[in-house]
Amino acid sequence: MVTGPEAITHREQVRVIGEVIGRDVRWEDLPPDIAREELTAAWGDAAFVQSRLKAWERFAEEPERVTDTVPRLLGRPARTFRQWAEDHASDFR
Repeated sequence: MVTGPEAITHREQVRVIGEVIGRDVRWEDLPPDIAREELTAAWGDAAFVQSRLKAWERFAEEPERVTDTVPRLLGRPARTFRQWAEDHASDFR
């Protein structure tokens, strides 16, 4: 798994993106039944969709664990999420 140097929830990621682009951005949960139906239609694998939904539900409140993959592979520290969001701000506008 590749991560940045900080543990940050998906809700926090959305907040940071909003700050970077200067807009009010908020996290909204999609009802699980709707998400399951739409993702299964798109991906075709109901078991995979169910496992992703469980993981994403957890990551909204609990950050993924931080790994050392980036510094080991690149020989430099990973960028923070804010740095990444600043580099990609135009993609969110």
